[in-house]
Amino acid sequence: MDPPVMPDDGPTRVTTVADGSSHGQGKEAPAMEPVWDDEDTRAFYESLPDLRAFVPAVLLGEAEPKTSDPEGKSNERPESPKESDDTRANATSSSTSEHHQNGKAEEKGKEKEERQKEKDREKEKGKVTEKDKTKEKDTDRKGEIEKEKGRGADNASLDALLQRLPSCVSRDLIDQLTVEFCYLNSKATRKRLVRALFGVPRTSLELLPYYSRMVATLATCMRDVPAMLVNMLEEEFNFLINKKDQINIETKIKNIRFIGELCKFKIAPSGLVFTCFKQCLDDFTHHNIDVACNLLETCGRFLYRSPETTVRMANMLDVMMRLKIIKNLDPRHSTLVENAYYLCKPPEKSARVSKVRPPLHQYIKKLIFTDLDKNNAEYILRQLRKMPWADSEQYILKCFLKVHKGKYSHIYLIALLTAGLSRYHDDFAVAVVDEVLEEIRVGLELNEFNMQQMRLAHMRFLGELYNFEQLDSSIVFETLYLILIFGHGTPEQDVLDPPEDCFRIRMVITLLRTCGHYFNRGSSKRKLDRFLLHFQRYILSKGQVPFDIEFEIQDMLAELRPKMTRYTSLDDITTALVELEEKERLAKNAASGVEENGTGHARRATPGESDSCSDRSSIKEEDELLSDGNDEGSDSEDGDDEDEDAGPARSEEDEVAVRKKRAEVDPAEMEDFDRELKAMMQESLESRKQELRVRPATLNMMIPMNLFEGGHRESESGEETLDEEPDKVRVKVLVKKGNKQQTKQMYIPGECSLVQGVKEKEAAEMEEKRDIKKKILEYNEREEDEGSASLPTNWPSLGSGGNSAGSGGSGNIGSGSRSGGQGKPRSFYVAGGYHHGYGRRR
Repeated sequence: MDPPVMPDDGPTRVTTVADGSSHGQGKEAPAMEPVWDDEDTRAFYESLPDLRAFVPAVLLGEAEPKTSDPEGKSNERPESPKESDDTRANATSSSTSEHHQNGKAEEKGKEKEERQKEKDREKEKGKVTEKDKTKEKDTDRKGEIEKEKGRGADNASLDALLQRLPSCVSRDLIDQLTVEFCYLNSKATRKRLVRALFGVPRTSLELLPYYSRMVATLATCMRDVPAMLVNMLEEEFNFLINKKDQINIETKIKNIRFIGELCKFKIAPSGLVFTCFKQCLDDFTHHNIDVACNLLETCGRFLYRSPETTVRMANMLDVMMRLKIIKNLDPRHSTLVENAYYLCKPPEKSARVSKVRPPLHQYIKKLIFTDLDKNNAEYILRQLRKMPWADSEQYILKCFLKVHKGKYSHIYLIALLTAGLSRYHDDFAVAVVDEVLEEIRVGLELNEFNMQQMRLAHMRFLGELYNFEQLDSSIVFETLYLILIFGHGTPEQDVLDPPEDCFRIRMVITLLRTCGHYFNRGSSKRKLDRFLLHFQRYILSKGQVPFDIEFEIQDMLAELRPKMTRYTSLDDITTALVELEEKERLAKNAASGVEENGTGHARRATPGESDSCSDRSSIKEEDELLSDGNDEGSDSEDGDDEDEDAGPARSEEDEVAVRKKRAEVDPAEMEDFDRELKAMMQESLESRKQELRVRPATLNMMIPMNLFEGGHRESESGEETLDEEPDKVRVKVLVKKGNKQQTKQMYIPGECSLVQGVKEKEAAEMEEKRDIKKKILEYNEREEDEGSASLPTNWPSLGSGGNSAGSGGSGNIGSGSRSGGQGKPRSFYVAGGYHHGYGRRR
């Protein structure tokens, strides 16, 4: 019958048992993560080579079942006719009559006769088969001998193959070795292979994944290999877990990791893994904790993410965490358990929300952290200058302070950009320096480990800012002393600077290796020497420092002070510091006494001496105006050099007072001086241009030296005027023919323009020489008059003439200047007049 037509009620969904179970799991199904972390891992554990594509089926042992099947079928074929005859006999027995029984008796008699004939034939054949058996025995013996020879060759090949096993540390190598083993396949070789795989060294844990891949590849054709290996590993695990010794930890870890790797290839059943894990949890102490954690690190994530075992694995993980809380484990085991747990079951984290920045800030960040290098620093500087400064100044400052997020070798480029921007925005460099110093102080206050990279970057940045003249040397030394003493003498000293913490030493080394090579002269050199003594005392207070810190200290001292004494005890360094402070105190007292004596002599100075002192101070002010020093170290250095020549060393307050006098220079006078200098340079340039414009072309030929002998005059055109006649002038002309130069004499009329030009030029030169001589004589006379008028009344008379004065009075004045010592005026004779001056100025 046809099925009845059912009404259409719309689309319906039939819920099966599988759907109901997946739906019953509820919220866990969508949260299921992939089993493998990446595609390479999945390919390693799941994409196995097909041995049937590389090795013949006969070598894999798959041809034997095929040959045995036809035999079975042939054995079954004669049985089927018997069964059909029986059925037929049973079917016809009920319908036969009595006359058929007589026929059967006759048939039985015939069958007996046939059987007798067959027995006779077999006896005749037996005589022939005895001869065949002897032949077969001989062939069997020969075959056995050949097999023994083949087995010897196979054993040598197998030994070589097994020796290559430890070197197979890649997927391709282990797959190639697996294919080669298939050509040596036999029951004996398979047993030897299993024993070799089982005997992997306990310290070579990196070989376990590749050995497991080999077993998984062979399992497709040789099912006895994985069964034997898993059975041996299970027996070894039970033996080790029941022995309860605390010695063979490496062997236990190798065993459980091998089982875990086989589980990921689905060779070892998951039930075996859970059984091993449960035995460890039953006695969760000592080595069992390490074994359980290694098992979870190997295959725990795989079992937790597999749908078939996720529920059971989650329950056992919870049991392990409860045991951790109850057992009160030591810190090492507690850390192991937590790492294994969170490796299998990572904590849930909310999705990270990326920060949205405006396009201008994104472009600035790209310029500073991505595009900046030593080749395009000028381009980056120009791009930053083009930014709307009011809107981007704070963000640029923020990016500059995050130097630790860029390359450490590019920190000097950030300092270069700071120096370039400070030329157009004065407050920017000040803000950068202030923020860097504040970050350094915050790092000292917190002293957190995760801030160490940032703190070292800020120290390098501070040193580079000093190299680019954005701060003074006093700030560098204040920061160095702050690093040594911050927090000492307070209750928080052990927290801010623990005795075993040597990070502050690394900070000081970073700053000094960045900018310390500039502190090699003057007061900055003395300051650095004094600081290095305090730094050595700080190092000795730490006791035995690590080797890497010690090597950095040695490298820093070799760069900055290779001849400095390295003290080895606190007593020695304390004695050296006391001696240094005593020397500084005595030098300060001596300097103050010399200053008091200098003020007393100044009150009794004569008018001439006061004028000379004012001249000296003005000379020093001019030197400081022309000096190139831009920091305190260079200024004090120049002052120290002047003190070495002029007398005792002055204090730093005197140097500051002298520098303040530079502001008293009249701006109008400076503008006049600049204007006159510019006019003079312009006039010299114009005259030089005219001279180049009217200069005749020079010859490309070399003039022979014999033409210059005698009293001849050479003209600029390459000609020489020789003996003149009343109407004509004889000259020599240089002629070049080929590569040979020759001279020819010729006479030129006196009215020629060439001769007239030479004569006019000679007359102009003689006139110019006379004018210069006249001006020099007038200048000498004026200097002589002024010099005699400015001499003190108690000086010896100089005579009437300039030359006589030079011969008569210069020796007395020179002797007086030497006996007066340094700092007194000297007078010496120059070109007929006297010049007054002072000691050597640097």
